[in-house]
Amino acid sequence: MDFSRVTDFKNIQQLTNLLHRAYQADEKLQIHFKAANITDEQVRQHIQTTPTFAIKSDDRIVATASVRLPWSTNPGPFDLPHLGWIATDPEFQHQGLAKKIIQFVIDDFVIQQLSAPAISLGTAVEHPWLQAAYRSIGFKQVDTVRMFSDHQTVFMIKVLNDQAIKTVNDTYLQSVI
Repeated sequence: MDFSRVTDFKNIQQLTNLLHRAYQADEKLQIHFKAANITDEQVRQHIQTTPTFAIKSDDRIVATASVRLPWSTNPGPFDLPHLGWIATDPEFQHQGLAKKIIQFVIDDFVIQQLSAPAISLGTAVEHPWLQAAYRSIGFKQVDTVRMFSDHQTVFMIKVLNDQAIKTVNDTYLQSVI
């Protein structure tokens, strides 16, 4: 399996289909993440502005994750990189691919290229296993908010540098860590 950054547009439809397939399980739980119904055009726009990574098997995208940047038009809740679009093709689930792509993104992009002190993500409080999965790889819950009518969002952070996180000029972040 190959890890890479998605930088071209030849994989847009493949990535869109992966997101639809992966997020259907959440739809069945009545949790409606936007990625479940995203269009090819929205995916194209996303990869232009948001670093997006993939694991490929035989030239097929089987897992993905993106990093919303604080200075972008779609930042996360804190002045930190924010993981999104974490998805694994249902045919490849239960192989640890989500954990592997998250670790790849953190090690090769967030730490090596951005030198960020932490990374955040959000998920549905009502989801039966996602919070536990994220805690198992070092994320800690820092806040819960109601952003959508169908679910509450729990924000989680993985601190990568204990000293540097204290210097981030973000009142909300400092109030929750």
